[in-house]
Amino acid sequence: MDIRVEQGSIDGTNYIEKYARESLQKYFTNYPFVESIKVFFRGKKHPYKKVKIQARLKGKDVFVEGTGARHELALDAATVKLRTQVEKYKSKRYNKAS
Repeated sequence: MDIRVEQGSIDGTNYIEKYARESLQKYFTNYPFVESIKVFFRGKKHPYKKVKIQARLKGKDVFVEGTGARHELALDAATVKLRTQVEKYKSKRYNKAS
């Protein structure tokens, strides 16, 4: 279970990294099939901040992105999309009757 945060030249990198780890750690406890998560932040010069998340599930990679006025809002938008994709994966793989 690995969370990797990659940011460009953004301010408050320790805060952003901690916030990202706290927001995404629940996926490892709630969904045991999540293997790793990578988070990419777009720099501070853009008017809208963009966050891209790549999650490695067992046998599949999921990519989502979110935008917002601040990196925290963009991360929140991306995690909502990630939850939707993970739930879809879970329903296809694990909710089938034997």
